[in-house]
Amino acid sequence: EDLWGMRPERVSLYGTHLRDQLRDEKRKELSRLEVASVATIGIWFETILMQMLVRHAYHNDPTTLHVQYAYTEIADECRHTVMFAKMVRKLGWEAHRLDPVTFHLGRVFKAIAHGPLIFAGALFVEEVLDQLQREAVPDEQILPLVRAVARIHVTEEARHMRYAREEFQRDWPERGALNKAYSRIVLGLVTYYSATRLINPKVYEQVGLDPKEAQRVARGNP
Repeated sequence: EDLWGMRPERVSLYGTHLRDQLRDEKRKELSRLEVASVATIGIWFETILMQMLVRHAYHNDPTTLHVQYAYTEIADECRHTVMFAKMVRKLGWEAHRLDPVTFHLGRVFKAIAHGPLIFAGALFVEEVLDQLQREAVPDEQILPLVRAVARIHVTEEARHMRYAREEFQRDWPERGALNKAYSRIVLGLVTYYSATRLINPKVYEQVGLDPKEAQRVARGNP
């Protein structure tokens, strides 16, 4: 309990008056809960990604290497989801259902996303997780469990992100102007709803803060 879940300056309330009100152990607890909250969003998106990759493979030739790698990535993401879920439970957090708008937009996105959107969406969300995790791996003030999960995920996601970039670069030039405009709009929605749901307000409530006030302060934190 004397270790952090993420670097202190990455906690959403860092530098605010609400953080100053928390005792040191509560600050560390909040950091662990925020890592767990981010991991649940990771689970949500990786579950969407697995479904999109299955559809991608369904519509393409399974004897080609890039489709076979899609199947490989599906298997990797499945293991990542189990790993994140076990970490979330260890960190004292529960997977709370997303707000109805985000939850149903996720269902729509996985049903309508085509090649460029699949891989651009994956790149955006994975880059956010990747940045946090690369910082965690060498940092000895962070829980060994979190660092171990980060090390595994960073190593495997390096392959996935390269795959996503190459697939995107291969597919994007083939799309017409209308298709590209549609992709940009939908990707904008995906990035907004993913980035603004990383920290569930219930984490603040669990450390004794008013969740609405804390969310407002966190959103306005420079």
